[in-house]
Amino acid sequence: MAGKEFPETAYLRLSVVIPTLNEAAYLPNLLEALAAQTRPADEVIVADAGSTDGT
Repeated sequence: MAGKEFPETAYLRLSVVIPTLNEAAYLPNLLEALAAQTRPADEVIVADAGSTDGT
């Protein structure tokens, strides 16, 4: 979908849900990659399952 335009009039909602457990080393890169997409997410939900590494 590179270079594809999304009209402002189109109702398109994009949610990203990230389940995680002890992924503190990888989560910042993942969030940066999400932010760099041509169509940004309207919401990003990180669901942590009791991490012990500061996730």
